[in-house]
Amino acid sequence: MTVDGTRLQRRLDGMRRHRLESDGIDRADRAGQSDPEIRRVIAAIVAAGDGYSTPQPVWQGTGAVDPGSLAKRMADAIDGDAIETDHGWYVRRELRPVYMPIDRSRLAALPAMPAPATPLLCLDTETTGLGSAAGTVAFLIGVGWWDGDRMRLVQLLLPDLSEEGALLDALASEIPPGACLVTYNGRTFDWPLLETRYRMGRRVPPGLDGHLDLLLLVRRLFRYRLPDARLQTVERHLLRRHRAPDIPSWEIPAAYHSFLRGGTAAPIRVIARHNAEDVVTLGRILAHIERGYGEGGVRRWAPPGDLMRLARLYRHEDRIDEAVACLDLAATDVDGGDPDVAMATVELARLLRRSGRLSEAGVVWSRLVTAPGPLAAVGWIELAKEREHRHRDISGAWSATDEALLALYRSRGAGNAMQRRSLEADVARRRARLARKLERLAERRSA
Repeated sequence: MTVDGTRLQRRLDGMRRHRLESDGIDRADRAGQSDPEIRRVIAAIVAAGDGYSTPQPVWQGTGAVDPGSLAKRMADAIDGDAIETDHGWYVRRELRPVYMPIDRSRLAALPAMPAPATPLLCLDTETTGLGSAAGTVAFLIGVGWWDGDRMRLVQLLLPDLSEEGALLDALASEIPPGACLVTYNGRTFDWPLLETRYRMGRRVPPGLDGHLDLLLLVRRLFRYRLPDARLQTVERHLLRRHRAPDIPSWEIPAAYHSFLRGGTAAPIRVIARHNAEDVVTLGRILAHIERGYGEGGVRRWAPPGDLMRLARLYRHEDRIDEAVACLDLAATDVDGGDPDVAMATVELARLLRRSGRLSEAGVVWSRLVTAPGPLAAVGWIELAKEREHRHRDISGAWSATDEALLALYRSRGAGNAMQRRSLEADVARRRARLARKLERLAERRSA
């Protein structure tokens, strides 16, 4: 039940006024009436009524709250340590390590991954807002790194906005030299925000050897089969994990501001749990990618759509052999009717042709002619090209165009209408040219 702060203040003031009048004591001489601690207690009572709402302004005019007291209260709430430095107070909390083995050699073999010897540092922040303006501050920074087969977790918290320097110095001490940062949307939000705070505090941001933003990787590999690319969606649909009831992200800034204004510290513990789950999820995404896609032996269990998109990443790095291997695994069952398998077959044949492996490309095109839908016509058209230009078999090319027309007729009503019109126009142009060639051949033979 939400406490009405204004009504509570009015009632307390009325009780004090009645007591002073009955005792005949002047209000100004009453000891302790103007004590700021009384008003802070009132603020705490108001905030306790609704832990996530903004408390009523009953504490205005009470003066600044001691940062040391805030740090100790925050540390007690999350079972952390309040630490005082030359630049102020911060709270440090180290959690129990999480068992999470990762084969760094297999992970490094994947595209866009750091070298095996590069330290990985997972980072996630909780901020006072979702904007990127100068007033946005990271008040909770969670970091995780691997120590053998376990992931260690440390959280750094800001007990008061005036103590930001101590928090930034503590974060710099947690980042090992030559580390690669692992974030989720951190390339555009988390790390630029922290760099801004370092520069505003006249500090040099910690040096990094790389930045792996898993949001970009998830979008390229898995977005096609996910409702959206939010971290908790990836956690549910990709990792098959479900969190306990959690605080919504949009409530986090208000809960922190409530604490700064004298409210309860209970929401801080909920926010810290939310942040720890985010950091651990970053590590689990890396482990999932390493275990499911790190080598050919485990890739055969991956969905064809994932393998097709992984091949595109390999091809972007000019690693053609790895791209061909992924597409070959994805294109094993063209007759099953899976559109991802059919598209992987098309990409495999085109990649082989661009690489000069024409014989292998022809074998793959012949596989595609049994696919359902308009893609079978694509296979026949490509075989017509090969017979016409490579084997100089004009009659065979004409027969292939016949089969392409028959495949388009059988798949009428299926597939994309624009794609069908394009294929029909391609077959028509090709048949017109082949007809002229066949006429010339017939004239030569009759002559």
